[in-house]
Amino acid sequence: MSIRKIWYISFMQADSPRAFGFGISKTKFIVILSILSILLLYFGFNVHNVWKKNSELSQLSKLQRENELLRDRMSSFSTQIDSLLIKIQIMETWEDNMRQELRLPVINQDVRALGSGGMPFSDPIFLPFSEDLHKLYNENLNRMTFISAKTDLTYATHFELLSSIQSRESLYKATPSIWPTFGRITSLFGYRHHPIIQERTLHAGVDIANDRGTIIYATAYGTVSFAGRSGTAGNLIRIDHASGLQTRYAHLDRIFVLAGDTVYKGQIIGAMGSSGNSTGYHLHYEVMDLRRGRLLNPSAFLGVPKDQLPTDNSPEITLSFDDLDFDITLFEMGVGGW
Repeated sequence: MSIRKIWYISFMQADSPRAFGFGISKTKFIVILSILSILLLYFGFNVHNVWKKNSELSQLSKLQRENELLRDRMSSFSTQIDSLLIKIQIMETWEDNMRQELRLPVINQDVRALGSGGMPFSDPIFLPFSEDLHKLYNENLNRMTFISAKTDLTYATHFELLSSIQSRESLYKATPSIWPTFGRITSLFGYRHHPIIQERTLHAGVDIANDRGTIIYATAYGTVSFAGRSGTAGNLIRIDHASGLQTRYAHLDRIFVLAGDTVYKGQIIGAMGSSGNSTGYHLHYEVMDLRRGRLLNPSAFLGVPKDQLPTDNSPEITLSFDDLDFDITLFEMGVGGW
């Protein structure tokens, strides 16, 4: 006969001799303890799940706010891209107008469109989170790629335009295009009866007459290749220009430059005289094409229409300040008088 063990649990107050208690078998105690443990674990598991869910909801709310902020930034970025495209279009229009004014080839619109079309590039980085954000992101990404290519093309075409303008400016500076002095045209380029040797000869330039000491100007930017006495031409200046032309100024009274000097268009280089083989005070002005080795008609570089050039029966042309096409502030006043 087995003896059944009973656990007796007693409770008593510290300030009272009375006690109360109860007895419980070991088996029942283990069962109750197991149930309490299971309940405690279940409670703890639920508490953990609630905490985890609240944490996930908080994280989700944070991600939603960040998503909305990112979407707002993307929309703002898209607006900035629109502004950049408008500015590039304005620059392209300006360039086209400049090219038309300068008679340069206009950039083909198909070239400016950069062959747009076909399947655009798509980056799936935002696709798992939001289809709308994925679409907006890739639209901006493709537009930025287009703007980058547009900018490179515009820079290249603007640089080419600037180079053309600079080349034209350099050519203009080096090409005779102003009157070399004030006065009246007394003899044109071409064959004529020479007033001294009394024979029909080629007059290689134009003669512009005025008072002694009238200022003579360089008609283009260049380098003085000769400045001194030269036989029948008297006091002579020759200037070589980067355009391949050479201008010559003969019968001068005084010379204000030296060989090797660099002169600019409109610079004073001498004074009118009658040195050499001459019958009166005038400038004999010539233009020569050094590349082809031939003389050119200087009248073509004076801006005088053919129907206004003097003939045997027409009045002489008189040059005034209004006829000059260069800035009067470039004149070196007071050198040799007017």
